[in-house]
Amino acid sequence: MITAVARRIQTTWAAELSLFHQQMHSLAWQDIGEGGVEGAATAMARKASCINHGVSVDVVCFAQRAAPGHAPFMLSVAMHVHPQRRSLDVYWEEADAWAQAATNHEWFTMEPRGGLETVDGRIYHYALVQKPQVTQEAQEGADAF
Repeated sequence: MITAVARRIQTTWAAELSLFHQQMHSLAWQDIGEGGVEGAATAMARKASCINHGVSVDVVCFAQRAAPGHAPFMLSVAMHVHPQRRSLDVYWEEADAWAQAATNHEWFTMEPRGGLETVDGRIYHYALVQKPQVTQEAQEGADAF
């Protein structure tokens, strides 16, 4: 179900996700930490939920100085329930679909890191782990086996 919702999100907001992926890639190249900035972030404009009527979604990616036990790249998906909507009927797993759609699988893998309840909904956090870049020589060597 999550993969199907992620595909729907990717289809519906392809242009916005493409721009978001470019911005995430730019964050990966920031000089964060020693001699650089302390952190940086990028966000998509708030979107309506794909499957939950009366719910809106915010997606934010931020980079921070690497520290033991903390991923340098995080993605947060906030689901806001409108006042007239009952939160008991919300399909909260849609946050995973948004994270999957927003994560550029070419550059990052996503690891859920928990979440928290807010007054108007929930926020879910995901660590983005940058995939190692495979060089042409390494790929050719792997293909030889």
